[in-house]
Amino acid sequence: MGLFALMAEHYPTHSALYAGSFTHVTPAFVFPNTCFVDMDKRAARFFADPAVLDLVRDHKTYTEEPVVHFHHGDYAKGFEEDEEAFDLLISQYAGFVSQGCKGYLKRDGYLLANNSHGDAGMAFIDPDYQLVAVINRRGEKFSLSEKDLDAYFIPKKDIEITREYLESIGRGVGYTKSAFSYVFKRVA
Repeated sequence: MGLFALMAEHYPTHSALYAGSFTHVTPAFVFPNTCFVDMDKRAARFFADPAVLDLVRDHKTYTEEPVVHFHHGDYAKGFEEDEEAFDLLISQYAGFVSQGCKGYLKRDGYLLANNSHGDAGMAFIDPDYQLVAVINRRGEKFSLSEKDLDAYFIPKKDIEITREYLESIGRGVGYTKSAFSYVFKRVA
């Protein structure tokens, strides 16, 4: 909850797309219009339960009625949502969401990505994204910094980081300085 509340505090966000979400419904507590995408059958059953919307209503931090959508399937194959419909794209432990769902993110919208599966590294080398902040975590407390961003994404080993390389290893690369999550702005 703290991670998403921090994003809402720093970046205007009304709508969010969480690809590879599984049953992690927490973003809907913070963002009034939230779309979830996952191919796991358990996630489909979870979001089909009307009690999920009641849970969101009970925990939401905004005044309007929540809008929650779920798409069962592989986010990389596309799903029925309008192009550039979302203010925020969430990528947490789900592969290359920054690439598979880029078209759904508004221009000047934000990508929140960790680097577990290499997605933050992929976004960093993508000219359509610009690193604008890092988020660090200490226990349950999150902090955001927009300073010294050039210190991030420097590989520990002497390797060239390319799209093909990241796709081949399917995980994050070791960098000399890392954060819990990274915030990118879609610039193109």
